[in-house]
Amino acid sequence: MTIVSPTPPLTTSTDRPGARTAPAAAPLGPAVVAAVIPGQFVGQVRALVGAETQVVDVLGGDPLPPAASGAGPVMTLVMPWSLKGSPSAELAAVERARWVHFVSAGVDGFPLDRLAGRTVTCGRGANSAAIAELTVGLLLAAEKRMPDIWEAETNEPFFTAPLGSLVGRTVGLLGFGSIARELAPRLHGFGTRQLALRRSGRPADVPGVTVVRTLPELLGETDHLVVAAPLTPETDRLLDDAAFAVARPGLHLVNVARGRIVDTDALVRALAAGTVTRASLDVTDPEPLPADHPLRRDPRVRIMPHLSWSAPGGLNAGLAVFVDNLRRWRAGEPLHGTVDLTAGY
Repeated sequence: MTIVSPTPPLTTSTDRPGARTAPAAAPLGPAVVAAVIPGQFVGQVRALVGAETQVVDVLGGDPLPPAASGAGPVMTLVMPWSLKGSPSAELAAVERARWVHFVSAGVDGFPLDRLAGRTVTCGRGANSAAIAELTVGLLLAAEKRMPDIWEAETNEPFFTAPLGSLVGRTVGLLGFGSIARELAPRLHGFGTRQLALRRSGRPADVPGVTVVRTLPELLGETDHLVVAAPLTPETDRLLDDAAFAVARPGLHLVNVARGRIVDTDALVRALAAGTVTRASLDVTDPEPLPADHPLRRDPRVRIMPHLSWSAPGGLNAGLAVFVDNLRRWRAGEPLHGTVDLTAGY
């Protein structure tokens, strides 16, 4: 089974074989940005784009200027999770736009079939370094048995079962896009062996990374599996019972992508069987998990509230991609982070 892998940060559609080039529009006067984002961030957008751009707070109930008003072309800035349960008026604001930009790298939270014929971009790569840093921390925590060693009253248990090391460990990268490309050189410094599975099958252009051809090949050789692929029909519940059945026993699963790439019930069964011995989950399915869910009661499972992207200026980094693209749009230049609506990323 193949998977979809994100492309490197700040990539135009012309860099990806097979992707349709989405040309930037010629400047047509003052732009209107329909901000389908939480209200507390609208002021930041206004400050970043300047007075020459009208920012409409769609979720706050502000109307778009009428189509016949002479206003410039409409662009839409979207946080996909802001559209959950949205009324049709908010979706209509998105559909009216000639260009739609998703602040997040993933666009799985929106019905992409409603965006046909539009230019669509995303914040691919904006927070990849932060996610890579946190992932390194999760791998080290697993090998060094944290937080167990913080709470230990004596060092006696660690003489018979010593702490581990990343040196010589095999790290599997499920997806080889902007996150994995930030992660790979960081892990290389720890002396790891790195395998990657990517949709294209192309060799990695990052030193120390070997691309494998199949999911069983990846899972059968991996000590730590990092899920860093987008959620698409191909990757939806890709890690199911059949996948865990061919995994190397003792697997540490790290998911910093989307919860639905992992079949949650299958993960519970893999933990019970001992195939997976630790899981570090920044995302889950559902999200958040119910308070009484088995994964919450398993001491081998660490669950975070979807914050691996967080770093100083983390949100601004995502907005900065949009602001730069707005400049490019006005100048008629190619846009960064173009989304292939067919592939879903």
